[in-house]
Amino acid sequence: MPGEGYRILLGCRRRSEALRACRLTFDQIAGVFALDHQVSPLRLYRYAHGRTAGDVVAAYNDLDPAGTATLRAARFYDYEAWPQAGRRPGAAAVAVFARIYQTTARRLVTDEVYASYGVRDRDLIDRTDHRHLDPHYRREVSAPAVAGTKGTKALPPLVPAPTLCADLLRAVGAEEADVKRRELLFELALVLGGTPALGLLRHLTPPERERLAAAARHQGPIDAATIDVLDNLTARLWRMDETMGPRQIIPVADAKRAMVDDILKRGSLTPVLRDRLLRVYWSLSHLSGWAHYDLKDYQGATQRYGEGLAVAHELRAPALLAHLHSLSANMALHQGKPTVAMDHSFAAEGWAKNSGNRLQQSAISLMMARVSAGARHNEGGLRFLDRAIDLAGEKRNEADLRHLFWVSPERIARHALFCLVELKQPDRAIAVAQRTLAKVDPDWNRERGIIQLEYAAALIQKREIPEAAAMIGAAVQISVKHSSVRLLHSIQQTRARLAPWEDNKHVRDLDEQLRSLSIYVRHVQEPFLENV
Repeated sequence: MPGEGYRILLGCRRRSEALRACRLTFDQIAGVFALDHQVSPLRLYRYAHGRTAGDVVAAYNDLDPAGTATLRAARFYDYEAWPQAGRRPGAAAVAVFARIYQTTARRLVTDEVYASYGVRDRDLIDRTDHRHLDPHYRREVSAPAVAGTKGTKALPPLVPAPTLCADLLRAVGAEEADVKRRELLFELALVLGGTPALGLLRHLTPPERERLAAAARHQGPIDAATIDVLDNLTARLWRMDETMGPRQIIPVADAKRAMVDDILKRGSLTPVLRDRLLRVYWSLSHLSGWAHYDLKDYQGATQRYGEGLAVAHELRAPALLAHLHSLSANMALHQGKPTVAMDHSFAAEGWAKNSGNRLQQSAISLMMARVSAGARHNEGGLRFLDRAIDLAGEKRNEADLRHLFWVSPERIARHALFCLVELKQPDRAIAVAQRTLAKVDPDWNRERGIIQLEYAAALIQKREIPEAAAMIGAAVQISVKHSSVRLLHSIQQTRARLAPWEDNKHVRDLDEQLRSLSIYVRHVQEPFLENV
């Protein structure tokens, strides 16, 4: 390393150690160093960590699980010099550097560099967040909204405050270089909930953005192609929810609901298009209700499910009625209200039979299995589950609804784990958990976390405490990247099952991990009634 560069690194290392002693995060230290060093974010974060280029290259190559990474110091210096010189790092490389530097990938690239990546690369950069690895990082932890109290958080306004507009303008500038397309993107993002909407809108083609903007402005009639765009955005919102969590998607889902509601009230629609648009509204009510439930905002979830039920009645769609009753049953089960859960489950079962849709009947049989195992604790739940698996194997046709995209024999069978834990059959539960974890989609973060916690509950029933603590710890790592309050609550419940082993070294290590992430454990045994 040249002498001047090494002198700068040593000075930064000394300052970083002093600032770390004051409990500053690496993000904060990099911000301090940016005042004195006009270099790329990659180099700033290396200075913040006090590492040589050789240290970072070795760490990068060690993180490749296949052992095939071949990053060299010369190439790394090229990455640090970009965009003034050198070479731009790939998005996957930026994600690895984010892990090394215990930060987000977005902080490692300037707006100019970020704008140069393609759509999928920007998605990867946006969702890569390793700040939880920094021992001094403290995420904001807020209590979930409680129904009927003044603390229940109101929905965000459709038009953001001036400061949020400034943030959105900056984000749009990094997203889109062309001035006219930037103005259109800014307009659409405002209508659809602000900056969180950019992750969806970037996947639209220019003609699709124009269609959406025309619909929002009421310029011309709504056609089938516009409703296709709305459907596709909703599907992407579901994927975003599974990867990142409800806090990120609620502003967009509710803003989009308001837009669709406005079109329904003002637009001139044929009966066929009106029914399609009502189904979009139902889908968004379903999604928003699920997201509020995932935040344990039961009042908000009940309101959204109720609005969805009203639309389903207007459409005379028994499958849609069945589905929302099943979700209400799940929510009641989670709240410890078995009688309410049973009432909704019977209503769901009746509507599902009326629908004639075998995939919907599969989803309802799954819900009946969970309610039976969780509320009654009898093996009737396993019989319902077998029926759900059989029905899920039916051939799909055009009549099958979009909200049943997840129904498959494999996805249904994974819920046997919950039933077996409730029925205290740990050996069978462990076998199911191992098979399921090997197959679960890596992007389905919340589902993976819940499976790991159910697996841990089975291990605790077998008194395999080190393995159970490790499995809870794996779910904790997911919880720091996902905003599900239910997942956090599940962690607390599962940890509470370890109360008899408080003095075990592995449990103490787990508690230290939980404390470092501001996850507080209530040492009270509660029913394990989380639902995915």
